Amino acid sequence: MKIKGSLKATLISLALIITGFTSCKKDRVVQDDYQSMDSFYNQYKEEEQEYQIDSSGSCPLICKKETKLCASAAQLQLSNGTGVIYPFTLKVVELYSIKDMLLWRLPAIGGGNILETSAEIRVRALKNNDELQLKPANAYNMEMDTMPNLQSNMDMYYGYDSNNIVDWQTSGIPAAVNSYFYTLNPGRLGWVSSARLHPNSSSTTITIIAAGTNTQNIEIYLTFANFKGLMKITNLVSGSVPVGEQVTLFAMAKNQNNDYVMDQQSFAVSANQQITLNLQVVSESSLLAALDAL
Repeated sequence: MKIKGSLKATLISLALIITGFTSCKKDRVVQDDYQSMDSFYNQYKEEEQEYQIDSSGSCPLICKKETKLCASAAQLQLSNGTGVIYPFTLKVVELYSIKDMLLWRLPAIGGGNILETSAEIRVRALKNNDELQLKPANAYNMEMDTMPNLQSNMDMYYGYDSNNIVDWQTSGIPAAVNSYFYTLNPGRLGWVSSARLHPNSSSTTITIIAAGTNTQNIEIYLTFANFKGLMKITNLVSGSVPVGEQVTLFAMAKNQNNDYVMDQQSFAVSANQQITLNLQVVSESSLLAALDAL
Protein backbone atom coordinates (compact mmCIF):
# COMPACT_ATOMS: atom_id res chain seq x y z
CA MET A 1 0.00 0.00 0.00
CA LYS A 2 2.81 2.43 0.76
CA ILE A 3 4.37 1.74 -2.66
CA LYS A 4 1.04 2.34 -4.39
CA GLY A 5 0.53 5.60 -2.50
CA SER A 6 4.02 6.80 -3.34
CA LEU A 7 3.54 5.96 -7.04
CA LYS A 8 0.19 7.77 -7.05
CA ALA A 9 1.76 10.89 -5.52
CA THR A 10 4.59 10.80 -8.07
CA LEU A 11 2.14 10.54 -10.97
CA ILE A 12 0.07 13.45 -9.65
CA SER A 13 3.18 15.61 -9.29
CA LEU A 14 4.28 14.73 -12.82
CA ALA A 15 0.85 15.59 -14.19
CA LEU A 16 0.93 18.97 -12.44
CA ILE A 17 4.38 19.73 -13.89
CA ILE A 18 3.23 18.83 -17.42
CA THR A 19 0.06 20.91 -17.02
CA GLY A 20 2.08 23.89 -15.82
CA PHE A 21 4.57 23.58 -18.66
CA THR A 22 1.78 23.37 -21.21
CA SER A 23 0.06 26.43 -19.70
CA CYS A 24 3.29 28.45 -19.84
CA LYS A 25 3.81 27.39 -23.45
CA LYS A 26 0.31 28.60 -24.36
CA ASP A 27 0.86 31.92 -22.60
CA ARG A 28 4.19 32.58 -24.34
CA VAL A 29 3.91 35.23 -27.08
CA VAL A 30 5.97 34.45 -30.17
CA GLN A 31 7.85 37.59 -31.18
CA ASP A 32 8.63 38.43 -34.78
CA ASP A 33 12.14 38.08 -36.16
CA TYR A 34 12.46 40.78 -38.82
CA GLN A 35 14.19 40.08 -42.14
CA SER A 36 15.87 42.34 -44.69
CA MET A 37 13.54 44.31 -47.00
CA ASP A 38 16.17 44.67 -49.74
CA SER A 39 14.30 42.47 -52.22
CA PHE A 40 11.11 44.53 -51.77
CA TYR A 41 12.97 47.80 -52.40
CA ASN A 42 14.75 46.39 -55.44
CA GLN A 43 11.54 45.02 -56.94
CA TYR A 44 9.48 48.18 -56.65
CA LYS A 45 11.88 51.12 -56.81
CA GLU A 46 11.71 53.44 -59.80
CA GLU A 47 13.73 52.21 -62.75
CA GLU A 48 16.83 53.88 -64.14
CA GLN A 49 16.08 54.97 -67.71
CA GLU A 50 18.68 54.81 -70.48
CA TYR A 51 18.92 57.05 -73.55
CA GLN A 52 21.37 57.11 -76.46
CA ILE A 53 22.30 60.70 -77.36
CA ASP A 54 23.70 61.41 -80.82
CA SER A 55 24.47 64.54 -82.81
CA SER A 56 21.13 64.41 -84.63
CA GLY A 57 19.18 64.45 -81.37
CA SER A 58 17.28 67.56 -80.43
CA CYS A 59 17.15 69.22 -77.01
CA PRO A 60 15.42 68.71 -74.74
CA LEU A 61 15.33 64.99 -74.01
CA ILE A 62 11.92 64.32 -72.40
CA CYS A 63 12.16 61.54 -69.81
CA LYS A 64 9.48 59.11 -68.63
CA LYS A 65 8.10 61.42 -65.93
CA GLU A 66 8.42 64.57 -68.04
CA THR A 67 11.78 65.83 -66.77
CA LYS A 68 13.42 67.71 -69.66
CA LEU A 69 17.21 67.54 -70.09
CA CYS A 70 19.65 69.17 -72.48
CA ALA A 71 23.33 68.14 -72.50
CA SER A 72 25.85 67.93 -75.35
CA ALA A 73 29.02 65.94 -75.93
CA ALA A 74 30.99 69.20 -75.96
CA GLN A 75 30.16 69.65 -72.25
CA LEU A 76 31.45 66.22 -71.20
CA GLN A 77 34.80 64.58 -70.52
CA LEU A 78 36.29 61.35 -69.24
CA SER A 79 37.72 61.29 -65.71
CA ASN A 80 41.22 61.94 -67.16
CA GLY A 81 40.01 65.12 -68.88
CA THR A 82 39.77 63.65 -72.39
CA GLY A 83 36.84 65.00 -74.40
CA VAL A 84 34.14 62.76 -75.87
CA ILE A 85 32.24 62.62 -79.14
CA TYR A 86 28.75 61.44 -79.99
CA PRO A 87 27.07 59.13 -79.28
CA PHE A 88 26.98 58.92 -75.50
CA THR A 89 24.50 57.48 -73.00
CA LEU A 90 22.38 59.30 -70.42
CA LYS A 91 20.97 57.31 -67.50
CA VAL A 92 18.19 59.02 -65.54
CA VAL A 93 16.26 58.30 -62.33
CA GLU A 94 13.21 60.49 -61.59
CA LEU A 95 11.77 60.54 -58.06
CA TYR A 96 8.76 62.83 -57.80
CA SER A 97 6.55 61.12 -55.22
CA ILE A 98 7.27 60.35 -51.57
CA LYS A 99 6.78 56.68 -52.44
CA ASP A 100 9.49 56.85 -55.10
CA MET A 101 11.92 58.61 -52.73
CA LEU A 102 11.21 56.07 -50.00
CA LEU A 103 11.71 53.05 -52.26
CA TRP A 104 15.09 54.46 -53.29
CA ARG A 105 15.81 55.02 -49.57
CA LEU A 106 16.59 58.63 -50.40
CA PRO A 107 15.29 60.92 -47.63
CA ALA A 108 15.45 64.70 -48.04
CA ILE A 109 18.03 65.43 -45.34
CA GLY A 110 21.00 67.79 -45.58
CA GLY A 111 23.65 67.73 -42.86
CA GLY A 112 21.11 66.19 -40.48
CA ASN A 113 18.55 68.92 -41.23
CA ILE A 114 15.11 68.35 -42.74
CA LEU A 115 14.61 69.72 -46.24
CA GLU A 116 11.43 70.79 -47.99
CA THR A 117 11.88 69.05 -51.32
CA SER A 118 10.26 69.00 -54.75
CA ALA A 119 11.79 66.03 -56.58
CA GLU A 120 15.04 64.11 -56.66
CA ILE A 121 16.62 63.46 -60.06
CA ARG A 122 19.80 61.55 -60.90
CA VAL A 123 21.55 62.04 -64.24
CA ARG A 124 24.60 59.99 -65.27
CA ALA A 125 26.48 60.15 -68.56
CA LEU A 126 28.55 57.28 -69.99
CA LYS A 127 30.72 56.60 -73.01
CA ASN A 128 31.41 52.90 -73.68
CA ASN A 129 30.54 52.17 -70.01
CA ASP A 130 33.02 54.80 -68.76
CA GLU A 131 31.45 57.32 -66.39
CA LEU A 132 31.66 60.88 -67.70
CA GLN A 133 31.94 64.22 -65.93
CA LEU A 134 30.94 67.74 -66.84
CA LYS A 135 33.85 69.86 -67.96
CA PRO A 136 34.81 72.69 -65.57
CA ALA A 137 32.56 75.76 -65.84
CA ASN A 138 29.94 73.75 -67.76
CA ALA A 139 26.33 73.01 -66.80
CA TYR A 140 23.48 71.14 -68.41
CA ASN A 141 19.86 72.27 -68.38
CA MET A 142 17.00 70.60 -66.51
CA GLU A 143 13.30 71.43 -66.39
CA MET A 144 11.44 69.44 -63.76
CA ASP A 145 7.94 68.16 -64.38
CA THR A 146 5.04 70.45 -63.50
CA MET A 147 3.96 70.35 -59.86
CA PRO A 148 1.65 72.28 -57.53
CA ASN A 149 2.66 74.67 -54.74
CA LEU A 150 5.91 75.97 -56.19
CA GLN A 151 8.07 77.98 -53.77
CA SER A 152 10.01 81.08 -54.77
CA ASN A 153 13.01 80.59 -52.46
CA MET A 154 14.24 77.11 -53.34
CA ASP A 155 17.93 76.37 -54.02
CA MET A 156 19.55 73.80 -56.26
CA TYR A 157 20.84 70.99 -54.02
CA TYR A 158 23.35 68.29 -54.95
CA GLY A 159 23.22 64.81 -53.45
CA TYR A 160 26.58 63.45 -52.28
CA ASP A 161 27.12 59.79 -51.40
CA SER A 162 28.39 59.49 -47.82
CA ASN A 163 28.76 55.93 -46.46
CA ASN A 164 25.95 54.70 -48.74
CA ILE A 165 23.69 57.55 -47.62
CA VAL A 166 22.94 60.48 -49.92
CA ASP A 167 23.47 63.77 -48.07
CA TRP A 168 22.02 66.89 -49.70
CA GLN A 169 24.10 70.08 -49.86
CA THR A 170 23.06 73.42 -51.30
CA SER A 171 24.88 74.69 -54.36
CA GLY A 172 24.11 78.23 -53.25
CA ILE A 173 22.37 78.79 -56.59
CA PRO A 174 18.63 79.56 -56.51
CA ALA A 175 16.28 77.36 -58.51
CA ALA A 176 14.46 79.30 -61.21
CA VAL A 177 10.68 79.20 -60.78
CA ASN A 178 8.44 79.25 -63.82
CA SER A 179 4.67 79.08 -63.90
CA TYR A 180 4.44 75.36 -63.09
CA PHE A 181 7.98 73.96 -62.78
CA TYR A 182 11.52 74.53 -61.54
CA THR A 183 14.47 75.05 -63.89
CA LEU A 184 17.98 74.05 -62.81
CA ASN A 185 21.41 74.29 -64.41
CA PRO A 186 23.46 71.66 -62.56
CA GLY A 187 27.23 72.00 -62.71
CA ARG A 188 27.78 68.34 -61.79
CA LEU A 189 26.28 64.98 -62.69
CA GLY A 190 24.56 62.81 -60.11
CA TRP A 191 21.66 63.58 -57.78
CA VAL A 192 20.09 67.04 -57.94
CA SER A 193 17.00 68.60 -56.34
CA SER A 194 15.18 71.87 -55.85
CA ALA A 195 14.83 72.23 -52.07
CA ARG A 196 15.17 74.46 -49.02
CA LEU A 197 15.86 74.04 -45.31
CA HIS A 198 12.76 73.61 -43.16
CA PRO A 199 12.58 76.17 -40.32
CA ASN A 200 13.38 74.59 -36.97
CA SER A 201 13.30 76.70 -33.81
CA SER A 202 12.93 73.88 -31.29
CA SER A 203 13.72 70.25 -32.05
CA THR A 204 13.63 66.84 -30.42
CA THR A 205 14.15 63.19 -31.28
CA ILE A 206 11.56 60.42 -31.47
CA THR A 207 12.33 57.02 -29.95
CA ILE A 208 10.59 53.96 -31.39
CA ILE A 209 9.64 51.00 -29.20
CA ALA A 210 9.34 47.75 -31.13
CA ALA A 211 8.94 44.15 -29.93
CA GLY A 212 10.83 41.33 -31.62
CA THR A 213 14.35 40.58 -32.77
CA ASN A 214 16.47 42.20 -35.48
CA THR A 215 14.42 45.37 -35.13
CA GLN A 216 17.09 47.19 -37.14
CA ASN A 217 15.42 45.62 -40.17
CA ILE A 218 12.17 47.50 -39.54
CA GLU A 219 12.01 50.27 -42.16
CA ILE A 220 10.68 53.44 -40.49
CA TYR A 221 10.06 56.85 -42.09
CA LEU A 222 8.52 60.21 -41.22
CA THR A 223 6.54 62.28 -43.70
CA PHE A 224 5.23 65.78 -43.03
CA ALA A 225 1.70 67.18 -43.26
CA ASN A 226 2.63 70.79 -44.08
CA PHE A 227 5.39 70.29 -46.67
CA LYS A 228 6.92 67.65 -48.93
CA GLY A 229 9.70 65.93 -47.01
CA LEU A 230 10.99 62.53 -45.94
CA MET A 231 13.11 61.38 -42.99
CA LYS A 232 14.36 57.83 -42.38
CA ILE A 233 14.56 56.60 -38.78
CA THR A 234 17.56 54.33 -38.22
CA ASN A 235 18.05 52.00 -35.24
CA LEU A 236 14.75 53.17 -33.69
CA VAL A 237 15.83 56.77 -33.01
CA SER A 238 15.03 59.70 -35.32
CA GLY A 239 17.16 62.67 -36.19
CA SER A 240 16.13 66.15 -35.07
CA VAL A 241 12.43 66.89 -35.68
CA PRO A 242 10.69 70.21 -34.93
CA VAL A 243 8.50 70.13 -31.83
CA GLY A 244 4.84 70.63 -32.80
CA GLU A 245 5.34 69.41 -36.39
CA GLN A 246 2.47 67.31 -37.76
CA VAL A 247 3.97 64.06 -39.05
CA THR A 248 3.03 60.59 -40.20
CA LEU A 249 5.17 57.68 -39.06
CA PHE A 250 5.25 54.82 -41.56
CA ALA A 251 6.84 51.50 -40.62
CA MET A 252 7.11 48.31 -42.65
CA ALA A 253 8.95 45.02 -42.26
CA LYS A 254 9.02 41.36 -43.26
CA ASN A 255 8.81 38.76 -40.50
CA GLN A 256 10.16 35.22 -40.17
CA ASN A 257 7.14 33.86 -42.06
CA ASN A 258 7.84 36.18 -45.02
CA ASP A 259 4.69 38.12 -44.14
CA TYR A 260 4.71 41.88 -44.61
CA VAL A 261 3.78 43.90 -41.53
CA MET A 262 3.00 47.60 -41.37
CA ASP A 263 2.08 50.41 -38.99
CA GLN A 264 1.08 54.00 -39.74
CA GLN A 265 0.49 56.69 -37.11
CA SER A 266 -0.10 60.44 -37.44
CA PHE A 267 0.60 62.85 -34.57
CA ALA A 268 2.07 66.18 -33.52
CA VAL A 269 5.68 65.84 -32.36
CA SER A 270 6.29 66.46 -28.66
CA ALA A 271 9.55 66.71 -26.74
CA ASN A 272 11.36 63.41 -26.12
CA GLN A 273 8.49 61.48 -27.67
CA GLN A 274 8.26 57.69 -27.61
CA ILE A 275 6.12 55.79 -30.11
CA THR A 276 5.27 52.10 -29.74
CA LEU A 277 4.86 50.26 -33.01
CA ASN A 278 1.80 48.11 -33.61
CA LEU A 279 2.86 46.15 -36.67
CA GLN A 280 0.06 44.19 -38.32
CA VAL A 281 0.23 41.65 -41.14
CA VAL A 282 -0.81 43.13 -44.50
CA SER A 283 -0.82 41.90 -48.07
CA GLU A 284 1.85 43.07 -50.50
CA SER A 285 -0.79 44.96 -52.49
CA SER A 286 -2.05 46.72 -49.34
CA LEU A 287 1.49 47.75 -48.44
CA LEU A 288 2.03 49.21 -51.92
CA ALA A 289 -1.32 51.04 -51.73
CA ALA A 290 -0.30 52.58 -48.39
CA LEU A 291 2.97 53.76 -49.95
CA ASP A 292 1.04 55.29 -52.85
CA ALA A 293 -1.05 57.31 -50.36
CA LEU A 294 1.92 58.89 -48.55
